[in-house]
Formats: sequence, C-alpha cells, structure tokens
Amino acid sequence: MSRTLSMSRSRPGGLPFALALTYLMAVVIIDLVTPADLRLDMYAALAPMTAAALCTYRQTVFVGVLDFGLMVAHHGVLPAGMPAVNRVGSVLGNALMAGASIAVARLRRDEVDLLERVRATGEAAQRALLRPLPLRTRRVVVDGFYVSSQREALIGGDIYEVVDTPYGTRVLIGDVRGKGLGTLGAGAAVLTAFREAAYHRQDLESGVVAMEQGLYRYHRSVEYEASSGGAQAAEEFVTALVFGTEEDPEDASERPDPAGRVRVVFLDCGHVAPFLIGSDGGVHELEQDPGLPLGLGSLVPQPRSPRRIALPADCRVLACTDGVTEARGPDGGFYPLAERLNDWAGLPTPELLARLRADLDAHTGGRLQDDVAVLVMERAADAPAGPRGAG
Repeated sequence: MSRTLSMSRSRPGGLPFALALTYLMAVVIIDLVTPADLRLDMYAALAPMTAAALCTYRQTVFVGVLDFGLMVAHHGVLPAGMPAVNRVGSVLGNALMAGASIAVARLRRDEVDLLERVRATGEAAQRALLRPLPLRTRRVVVDGFYVSSQREALIGGDIYEVVDTPYGTRVLIGDVRGKGLGTLGAGAAVLTAFREAAYHRQDLESGVVAMEQGLYRYHRSVEYEASSGGAQAAEEFVTALVFGTEEDPEDASERPDPAGRVRVVFLDCGHVAPFLIGSDGGVHELEQDPGLPLGLGSLVPQPRSPRRIALPADCRVLACTDGVTEARGPDGGFYPLAERLNDWAGLPTPELLARLRADLDAHTGGRLQDDVAVLVMERAADAPAGPRGAG
C-alpha cells in the first residue's frame, strides 16, 4: 500500500534530552551566582519531570540522577548560608521528584512496549485481511493505496482483493456501510466469499451471488449473537465492483498484440463507477446501470448484469471508493476526481497514485471523513501469451 502498513514505535529524539540538561545546568548555575535568599534550586526538579514526559527511560534516569547529585553537591558539600532544614528539604524534595519522574518514565516505557506488541499483532491480522499493494497476476498489475479514516488503524470499512484464477484475474473493490473497525466483520465475510468463489465460479455473476450469500450468513450469525445477548444487530450492506479479465474471442492470428487482447468484465453492485484512462490523455467514466449493493440483492428479481470493455496495453482502469469522490474540502466542495485524472492521465501509475494521494490530503486538509481505497489495473508489461482464459 502507498500508505505504509508498518507502524514503527515513536522514539523521542535527542533534542528534548539536550534541553532538559541545559535547563538543569542553567538553574544550578544561576542559583550559585545569585544571593542565598533567592532560591531557585526548587525549579531544578522540573528537569526530570520534563524528561519523563518527553525523553526515553534511560535519559530520564540520567537526568534524575544528575539532578539529585547536583542538589547533594550544592547543599551538602558547597558552603551555603541557609538553615540545615532548608538544605535537607531541597535535597529531599528533588530526590522525591526525581524518583517520581523515573517511575513515570518506566510506566511510559512499559505502555509503549505493550502498544507496540498490540500494533504488531493487529498489523499481522490486518495484513491477512488486506494484502499490500501492488498485486500482480499473469495478465495485469493492480496498484493503489488505502487510507483508514480512523487514527492508528490500518484498515477500516473499505476492502479490496486481487486473485489469479484458472479463469482469469479477479479483482474486487468494495465499501461496507459505515466506517472504521466496526465494519471489519462484514468486510471479512465478503472477502472470504470472493476468494473462494474466484477459484470455483467461472463467471462473475455466480461469484457475486456467492459473495452475497456469504454476507447473509454473516448477518445471521450476528443476529443470533445479538439475540442471545440482548443487543441489536446492524445489517451492513456492501457496495462493490468486481472485475474479471478474459481474452478477446477474435482469432489469435489476427491480433497485433502478441500477448492477446484482453477484455475486462465488471459487475457494479451499487459502487462508484470506474474510469478508463487512455495513453492519449483521455479519461472516460465507465457508467452503467448499477445493481443493488451486496446484502440487498434479494429486493429485486433481476440479476446484476456485467459489462465488457477492451483493455489495450496502453490503457488502465481506475476504481475507487466514495471516500475519494465524496471527500469534502473546507468550502464543502467534493473532490474533483475526473478533472484531476484528466490532468494526470499521462503519468506512470506510481506517480499518478502519489499525486492523487497528496492532492486528496491537500483538498481535505488531512481530515478524511471516510475510508479511502484506490486501485489502478493495467496490463502487465511481460504478460504471457497463455492459453485462452488465462489471467
């Protein structure tokens, strides 16, 4: 994914540590050169407290020990014209503050270690659900990016998958109603059904039926759990685009393309329409009558109908979720995706995706209201001239 899935631990830098040491030394020096009745030594305890909040555990221990040592030297070795009780109080007070700061830093270190382990576990689980992009099959390469609207979450309500099957490449992009981690159950049910159906269902229509059945099974399991616990079950529906590749049925001897001309079949289940991007800079929205989202197909008797388009070697198909098209700027305006694609149609796919990701951030001010998924499918440069039906 363009958005990095690895979430590294945030380590404090050397600047806070240097500032804490500078502050501590400045307080001690000023206290030494000023009159004895002007006591500044009590402010030295702010150094280990600051280190506990901004520095590492070892840095905090160093600052705390240094603070205590300077106070002992200042009030116990160097001559001072203050009563003994004040000298003992200053040393004891700084010792208590240094000790408390070290304890807080230790708690912070343990909390960060626990959070890192939780993140690593969550990352492994989320990687199993959504594989990192780009993904490649024998015929096509699918690149893109994914951004969750929830902080610290790698995935949310959007889903995607690319499968290389005996019948061709199968690509899914979908959006579960709602957003965030609460939609993972419905998304996982659709993904599981898609992966299984892609290998056993030759046509997209029956594969979509299997995906909808998987979502219904998930709803029934949630309803049972909710009825047992007295909670109310929410039935999510999923908008989806399902793509499949197939070879053009024309005679291979008449094809100028030695790899065979490839057609893309797609089924629209209430999703945002994809775009066909040509090498000449032309961008065309692939509109058709969208079918009902997954989970609502039983409301109408008519099955969803597929559409077929040619995919020349110099063309690409871009699909996204409504987190892109419905992203609002500060003025309330929607993101002008078609206009941007017209400007960037000649760019290589990685650069186009990078421009789109950065421009989307600029348009929303970095505040996405919904999860975002973008896929770009293009012919593989070294696609083999395989048997008919190869992906």
